[in-house]
Amino acid sequence: MGKMKCIYIIFSLSCLRYASMTYIQAEPEFDLLIFTQQWPATACKDWKKHDSSHTCVMPSNVDTWTIHGIWPTKFGTIGPAFCNRTWLFDPEKIRPIEDQLEQLWVNIFGGTSLYSLWAHEWSKHGTCAAVLEPLNSELKYFSTGINWLQKYSMSNILKAENIVPSNTKEYSIVDINKAIKDKINVDPVIECKKEDGESYISDIRICFTKDFKIANCDGVVSRKLIGDQSILTNCKTSENIVYPHYNKKSFYVQVYKLVSWLQWFTL
Repeated sequence: MGKMKCIYIIFSLSCLRYASMTYIQAEPEFDLLIFTQQWPATACKDWKKHDSSHTCVMPSNVDTWTIHGIWPTKFGTIGPAFCNRTWLFDPEKIRPIEDQLEQLWVNIFGGTSLYSLWAHEWSKHGTCAAVLEPLNSELKYFSTGINWLQKYSMSNILKAENIVPSNTKEYSIVDINKAIKDKINVDPVIECKKEDGESYISDIRICFTKDFKIANCDGVVSRKLIGDQSILTNCKTSENIVYPHYNKKSFYVQVYKLVSWLQWFTL
């Protein structure tokens, strides 16, 4: 009987040790938090590119950077992601800041649910970031995004250096990178999308350590050498960047001009 009891105790301890090891292994590991701001005009252009019937939901100030997400990331890889698929997004948890989120963390993709972007960001990234106490709830996670946008608004940073949205002027990636680095003293990541043969600025990412200190984004993407400048970017280094101004009426103006021309032509 004593022997069986001893075996039972050893078995139980082994199970507990395995469960503990499994828990530790399952806990998400990451090096940085990437705070990503997106340029709504480019996001809209990309959304419509996939389907001409798509519509866009823009912030009330169309010329302002909005939040895309806070992404825990390991150096040299993507993720972790979807760390707790049972922790579902609950809109009730973010009610106190919902009005702010509608303007600052905008779901550009018209025709989709108001909550679809927030639900995606929470499920994919928030449940991983939640191992950190300041981000361990939906309200904390999304509030942190709002706070960071207010402190590190790319709209304000770029405008201070006379880099403003334009449909006629293009900008050097070196100038954009310098404007940001001079302000925050670390290297950001500048992302572009290729549209109609041109590079459109799409995202600007800044990084934080797990104790919420701003940091260089090295290890997230590769550097590119432009002259004597080393820049973290996916943009083509041989051309300038379009920083487009969103003009909701531009399409209708073009149609109106075309119709007017056809009417004149057929007279």
